[in-house]
Amino acid sequence: MGKSCITECSNDRSFEHSAIREKVNKIRINHNSPVPLYYQLREQIRDNILSGKWEYGKELPPELQLCETLKLSRATVKQAMDGLVQEGLIERKKGKGTFVIYQNEGHNIFSEPSLSRQVAEAGAEVYSRVLSASVGKLEKDISGYFEETGQDFCKIKRVRYVRNRPVAIEENYIRLDWAGEILKQNLNKISVYDYLEQVNETRFDAYHITAQPVLLSTEDKQELGLEDDRVQLIVFKKDIVGMRFDIVAYSKGQRVMFNRRCFNGNHFSISVDYNAVTRQISIGSSKVNIPLDE
Repeated sequence: MGKSCITECSNDRSFEHSAIREKVNKIRINHNSPVPLYYQLREQIRDNILSGKWEYGKELPPELQLCETLKLSRATVKQAMDGLVQEGLIERKKGKGTFVIYQNEGHNIFSEPSLSRQVAEAGAEVYSRVLSASVGKLEKDISGYFEETGQDFCKIKRVRYVRNRPVAIEENYIRLDWAGEILKQNLNKISVYDYLEQVNETRFDAYHITAQPVLLSTEDKQELGLEDDRVQLIVFKKDIVGMRFDIVAYSKGQRVMFNRRCFNGNHFSISVDYNAVTRQISIGSSKVNIPLDE
């Protein structure tokens, strides 16, 4: 019985080692490219994690194995892995190895525009850091969403965090007759959607949502915790591009709030279905990928 157990455990380890070797063999490093080697390695590992190919809890190839197989220096591999640790995608466990700690689960923004409600479905919470909160006129690029262009609106700008990581920068522009006393609330904790529905004793009954990629400003990159070296390499557009959602919220046929939300591209994914016969395109899902606690 003891011998059988030893054989079984040995087979399990062999399978794990085989899976790790397969991960390394699929990584492609171009030593002649002007793109830094550590950057090439980091991006490929990140893509594998965010796509779900390298699953939560699975062990990553040892750094020494990456060095030998990919012909990279230890400093290069360490720099790549350090970046992934800082992003909360992987974790080093002393004496055990390096493991994926990011779970690729997400929530469809088109079925539920409220970020707090989306994340609550995953058993997590959103908290915010307020950048500004005031009453004033609409900015020019937003005024077109409302007929009341000369009126004052309640304006709130926050960084939204999920499990201690910044995932989005959000702006809310609310008609004053709908805003209640929202500026007196704890904006670091409340859901704007929940508060407005409660104070107005009604629900938002329709939304118009527009999504587009945008270049992140220097300020937004800093607020979202993106590293300088990642945002300066133009060849890798996804590191300087955020996904922006402009959401117009309606109640009883009236536009009452405009919500602009810009996601860190590393925490966002979208899938599209295409029917070649009917030539119809439909969005399968548009998701905020929720990082796990470390």
